[in-house]
Amino acid sequence: MIVLIIVQGCDKEEKPEPEPEPEPTEIQYQIVNEWIFDHMEVYYYWNTQIPKNLSKSLKPDEYFESLLSKEDRFSVIYDNFQELYESLMGVNTEAGYDYMLLRLSGGSDIMGYITYIKPKTPAEAAGLKRGDFFLRINNTQLTINNYRTLLQETTKRHTLGLAKIEGNTIYPTDNVDLSVIVYEENPILLDTVYYDNNRKIGYFVYNFFARDSEENGIRYERELNELFGKYKTEGIDDLIIDLRYNSGGTTVTAQALASMISGLSSTDIFGYTEYNSYLHSHWSVSDGANYNVMYFLDEIVRAPNDKTPINKLSGLNRLYLIVSGQTASASELLINGLRPYMGAENVVLVGETTFGKNVGSFLLYERDSEKQKTNNWGMLPIVFKLSNKLHFSNYSNGFEPDVDIHETDDLLYMKPLGDTEELLLATTLDMISGISKMRKQDIGVKFEIVGSAIDRMPARKNMYIYDRKNSLFGRD
Repeated sequence: MIVLIIVQGCDKEEKPEPEPEPEPTEIQYQIVNEWIFDHMEVYYYWNTQIPKNLSKSLKPDEYFESLLSKEDRFSVIYDNFQELYESLMGVNTEAGYDYMLLRLSGGSDIMGYITYIKPKTPAEAAGLKRGDFFLRINNTQLTINNYRTLLQETTKRHTLGLAKIEGNTIYPTDNVDLSVIVYEENPILLDTVYYDNNRKIGYFVYNFFARDSEENGIRYERELNELFGKYKTEGIDDLIIDLRYNSGGTTVTAQALASMISGLSSTDIFGYTEYNSYLHSHWSVSDGANYNVMYFLDEIVRAPNDKTPINKLSGLNRLYLIVSGQTASASELLINGLRPYMGAENVVLVGETTFGKNVGSFLLYERDSEKQKTNNWGMLPIVFKLSNKLHFSNYSNGFEPDVDIHETDDLLYMKPLGDTEELLLATTLDMISGISKMRKQDIGVKFEIVGSAIDRMPARKNMYIYDRKNSLFGRD
């Protein structure tokens, strides 16, 4: 095993932190916590496990955490529901780069590498590229103890300390000063068609499931639908969807994408949602016995008079999905929903075992504008569990890949996404063409993946229902 030695530079003098804003009053905490309890008691999947007599004088995030079941790994709360909503829709204040974090050689130091650059961002303007290494944020070395705090610094102007690897040593190189912008990310990072002998192979990188950044908007779904219209016109023989950085999103977009891939219609069952007994009793009466059935879709619907027919592929017998440990939630819903129809052997996974998230949320926040003055919190508690047509939902440990190969197997030779020599894409193209090649590069480096850009915005790991009547408190 090669032990990488990090050669450190000198820290610059740190600027003093700004004065913290005054804390809310205990009365404000109690108002928010009453709201949290009332909604959790109705919606929370494990609502029968909620403690009843906890102090409501706690900070709302602490109070929320104290209500959660030991089975719950995913419920989150934010002190600003607008920022939470925007994050789910791909709108964030950022420099425009995503990354993975690696703990090296069992020590405490962490190295990051850039996974992709978002177009028309400060990171692109600065010349950063996929595969660049970094060690420091604002002249402070990333470690296992401080990296979560340092990641928050990337939401404002910051310095990224780049590095290079030579032999068994990591050297700091340039410092890159990065401004930030409010950036709306398009879920489709790139798309293309490859031509291999007589085969046409569609490929696109899809980084989260979202309809639009506007309330009730469907622009992203329409763009996805237009892409499938091009694939349909082109007459593609095979399809590769790159979900390696896709940690989830809205269930209705997963239904729409599954419909584009499979050609199935609104009479075909995509899956089922399972709620707590209170919601089940309420909705089975108000909406009928099939209230929790999810179907494939024929149209993308914004309003009764605003519908777009879905472009559906026909004759696609096999789907290739590039996946990783970050592939979660709605991405896994897509896998699970398609397998009963296409067969597990024809939904081919290339990469790593997926994350393992078979539950989802509603976005809950105070809708009354007057009450928002004292309660601006938003939460994504786990509300439902999902299963496919066969009622299978047992994938909390993730879906194992058909071909086990990791992006980091090619860490020193990382190609751009979409390059036909990029490790995971090349491996998938080899499968389609029937070629067998040894693609892994043994560089002798030992490390543990400890985090990613998603740690900066954990709400993106949530799967949520976008357009259902999701409140019994007078909300739509």
